[in-house]
Amino acid sequence: MNEEFYNPNECMGFMTYTANRLLVAALHKRMAEMGADLTSEQWGLLMQFWNRGDITQEEATRAAGVDKSTASRCLGVMERRGLIVRRLDPADTRRKILSLTDKADALKQGSLKAVQATLAHALQDIDPKECATCLKVLGLVKKNLQNMTK
Repeated sequence: MNEEFYNPNECMGFMTYTANRLLVAALHKRMAEMGADLTSEQWGLLMQFWNRGDITQEEATRAAGVDKSTASRCLGVMERRGLIVRRLDPADTRRKILSLTDKADALKQGSLKAVQATLAHALQDIDPKECATCLKVLGLVKKNLQNMTK
């Protein structure tokens, strides 16, 4: 029998990647069950609007932590679905201000419930102190990687 080349279950990258994929799939299923037809990327962008109000596409992209092409594609879908509108920034016509529509606001509470239920299921039987430690570590990892890619 061959010796194991690499144990992915002891790798932070592999474990966060696979946990994220499973979390995204579970969230998508829960959103569909609750009648909120949103992807995790769309929800992440909508959350930025709900937290901050009208924002530029650059602000939405940065806050959501996605690349420009992903954000642009996602925002385009959201615009076609009637969830956001884009208008020129009167102070700088090269920029666009993005705003939510009433249709997006109608998804706010149901989608939040879907997210909360999904996370509650994912975190069941996990000590809140361990969860806090995990968030702290992931925050540091995120910061380190953001510094690396500047």
